[in-house]
Amino acid sequence: MAKRMGADDNSTPDGLDEIVRLLDEAAVRLGEAQRLVSRLRGGEDGRSVLSSKELARIDKVGEVAYRHWRFIKDHGSMTLGDSLAIRRQMYGENVRSTANLFGTKGSGALFHRTTPFGTARRDDQEVRMTEEGERVAKLWRDLHPDYQAN
Repeated sequence: MAKRMGADDNSTPDGLDEIVRLLDEAAVRLGEAQRLVSRLRGGEDGRSVLSSKELARIDKVGEVAYRHWRFIKDHGSMTLGDSLAIRRQMYGENVRSTANLFGTKGSGALFHRTTPFGTARRDDQEVRMTEEGERVAKLWRDLHPDYQAN
């Protein structure tokens, strides 16, 4: 008999993380479409209001995206070791990997490694921002104009 998932159960059904990722990606695409429609209609500066889902995502991962974007802007490039140092500064020393931030180019993830998929992680591997990562970083920056990194 299948195990019933409930509020007292911390486990998640298989595929739930993938569904959440796909919903996040769909929300991003919807926001892009809304901005395009607004621009085509001659809307106020072509920018649409961010949805609550998009604002929640920016609130959750915007600062880490911004710190990575700023590092790359200041230093020209970033390695996986540099990324790990930023994430440890933000989330504590126990951070090993943050798989939900990394993905393949075009996956809706914030960052991607330039190595072939499945390659073992090494601190000297290059990390790049995806278009989505840059978009989230810039939106977060616009929402926090007085921010000063620690």
